[in-house]
Amino acid sequence: MPKTNKVLTIPAPGKTGSLGLPYPKVAPGFVLVKVAIAPICIEHQIYRDHTFEWHEDESHLGHEGVGTIIEVSDGSKHSVGDRVVIYQGNPCGECFVCQEGLSPTHCMAIPYEEMPGHIGADPHAEIESLGGDKLINTPGGPRSIEIACNSESGGFGFSQYRLAPESMVQKLPDDLPFRYAAAANCSNGCTYTGVEEAGVKAGDIVLVGGIGFIGFGAIINAKYRGATVIALGRNEFRMELARKIGADYIIDPDDPDWLAKIHAITGAKKGCDAVFECSGYPYYQKKCLAAVRRYGQMRLFGFLVGSEEPLPIHLLDEIHNRHVTLSGSHDVNVNHREGLIEMLRDPEVQRATDLMVTHEFNMSDAAAAFEACLSKKAGKVYLYPHDDCPVSDTRAVA
Repeated sequence: MPKTNKVLTIPAPGKTGSLGLPYPKVAPGFVLVKVAIAPICIEHQIYRDHTFEWHEDESHLGHEGVGTIIEVSDGSKHSVGDRVVIYQGNPCGECFVCQEGLSPTHCMAIPYEEMPGHIGADPHAEIESLGGDKLINTPGGPRSIEIACNSESGGFGFSQYRLAPESMVQKLPDDLPFRYAAAANCSNGCTYTGVEEAGVKAGDIVLVGGIGFIGFGAIINAKYRGATVIALGRNEFRMELARKIGADYIIDPDDPDWLAKIHAITGAKKGCDAVFECSGYPYYQKKCLAAVRRYGQMRLFGFLVGSEEPLPIHLLDEIHNRHVTLSGSHDVNVNHREGLIEMLRDPEVQRATDLMVTHEFNMSDAAAAFEACLSKKAGKVYLYPHDDCPVSDTRAVA
């Protein structure tokens, strides 16, 4: 048994480091996983700005991952040696969200309604003021899992060994390599539920706006269901990658005729059956709303970012007048996990995932990995916590 757990840290903007923390302790209801791959989500932004979301801090980073269970508690439904995907969170298991098999990151234990920026919340409140345990112990709170296990490490993904609630790991089929299972969170996974709930099917025309690794996941999900996909974006590298992954049409949102081109593709419907906004920028939110057909579906996958004002209220008339269904989604539902894993076994999905994963690095080279993300010439980027990356650093887009 190792004596320490190597954990990645971001101590300052543009800086990375590591800590040798005590080896994790396992409590009933939890398992310990030797992490094989820890994909990067938004941590490159933390590396750039040193500003943290409520669920991460400088030594609790990375919420995605796959690996092998190496320790369980008595009575566990899992076994040592199980290959698993780790989903983010530490849900209560009791609220209606948990009981109905919905997204654990929407568990009622998370005080979303009290966080700054939410309607009805104290506009002057700071996240820290939501109260020690109330924040720390929320599903995904930076130290909630460690507190539950009385452990000094293992609560997050950018570490060699990771603790996880039994309900948040899923055993993988023997024929599903870690490489493809690692996309089960914030790319192919978080978009699975939104695309599924939008009812996308063969023959539909969908638009994906704001292309990054979330957008690539939306494209992969839509193509898996037999849809025609329009990719809306400006980054040349990403748009070329979107085409190779499977987008049928590439449209520049700055083209004065962008909407006319969409109407030409969609014909008499004058809009797409479903649109997926994946950037969080109001610029793309407005474009996506304009592109959806009457009685169409619009899903928001991106968190609001930047200094732009969000959608003005008068645009809600667009939703009302055209009977558009608007919804948000940022995680895979528990009741969708089996379908997601089955999709990840599909050969065409694996071909697209190979393209989407443009860079792979040892965790000791995390700074280079974050710089690759910030270059905007990357798709999904993987870290290998045990410094056993199978490639030197990067794979060119084929």
